Amino acid sequence: MDGPYRLVIEDSPIPEELALLEERVAQAAIAAAGLGDDEEFGIFGRDDGRVVAGISGIVWGGCCELQAMWVDEPLRGRGLARALMAGAEAEARRRGCTLVQFRAYDLLAPGLYERLGYETVGVIEGCPAGSAARWYRKDL
Repeated sequence: MDGPYRLVIEDSPIPEELALLEERVAQAAIAAAGLGDDEEFGIFGRDDGRVVAGISGIVWGGCCELQAMWVDEPLRGRGLARALMAGAEAEARRRGCTLVQFRAYDLLAPGLYERLGYETVGVIEGCPAGSAARWYRKDL
């Protein structure tokens, strides 16, 4: 390893430094593809201003990457996740996307995404142990 730097493992990294890494990777991909900047969006369910559900995504180059979806435990099973996914797909279409993709864990929402028309395009078994991580896609 050449240079005046050293590698340091940090058990509790500073959130801003983690965000910096994500930003730099995004900037490099955007520059390499030459397709313009990415655009973030979020859709939230609120109760008296408090976030009780939501979904976030990034739109770039005709593709929407969903990043996180959450529904508070007492609200699950009422169709809120389905509504969030439909809202994200509508927003992706509005922004010119023809594809939605994301990664999810089987243990959190088994079968949900298949029921919504998503196709599994990759599986990593044993991540986490005893379950799997799955990559999904859906053409809009």
